[in-house]
Amino acid sequence: MNKLNENAEVNDLTRLENRSRLTMDKLSAGAGIIGLLGFIGLFLVAALFFITENYFVSMGTMSLGLMVYVTGKDIVKIFLSSFTVFFSTKHLIEKAAFLQENLPAIKKILKVTGNSQVLNEEGAEGDEGGYVAAAEDDMVVVLPQNALSQDISNLLMQGQDEKYAEFVAHSYYVDCHELYEFTHDNLDFVADAMPLFGLIGTIIGLIAMFDSLGANVTVETLAPQLALALKTTLYGAIFSSLYKIIGSRFEQRTKALEYDYETFCYGLDVIFQSKTRVEVKQ
Repeated sequence: MNKLNENAEVNDLTRLENRSRLTMDKLSAGAGIIGLLGFIGLFLVAALFFITENYFVSMGTMSLGLMVYVTGKDIVKIFLSSFTVFFSTKHLIEKAAFLQENLPAIKKILKVTGNSQVLNEEGAEGDEGGYVAAAEDDMVVVLPQNALSQDISNLLMQGQDEKYAEFVAHSYYVDCHELYEFTHDNLDFVADAMPLFGLIGTIIGLIAMFDSLGANVTVETLAPQLALALKTTLYGAIFSSLYKIIGSRFEQRTKALEYDYETFCYGLDVIFQSKTRVEVKQ
């Protein structure tokens, strides 16, 4: 009887897992379809502007089409994040901002030094390549009022160890890290693709120019094709540079977030190992 119950539970779990996978596949397919349809629509609009010789608008529309192709509905998130990252020094997700808010208090009260030589497990000196922190006796760490500091205080009262605290801190870090990487990778994709579309325009212009060569060739007859070749190359390079510049900001933010998280974890190790008292501002 027990075996039958166990088999039934296993089957239920298997069906639930398969259903979850099917749901995830549908969501992924939906995002892909939205991206593909959006790209086709914007590609047709870009082709229309290209035919009417509005090359700048055409290349700009093509860059948006590429972004829609790789992000789908998330293009709104991409542009909002890209706009915000230039005007705010805080991390774009609130939970990561809590990590950023707590870090100065920990760095100020704990003795944190960089590039220090520490003893490894075998007793030999080695470069930690990061930070070594040491808490003084009877030290009190006063953290600002937010959800992360409250979680840390509760974990100390519950007697949890530093590994569990790092796991909690990681939940405040991972979403923002994924957002930064997702945005940077997609911007980088468009930046790499735009010069290729500029090159396509250049080739089209050169082909049209060679087709028009004949006995009665004048500068006036070659000028439109030459302008097409040069303008598409120029606009492709401009939009590529623009996306690269925005993407580099997210790369910098990713490095800053990783630094904040690693330093915060070193501080947590010291706090939990030395049983340092934590107070949360009211």
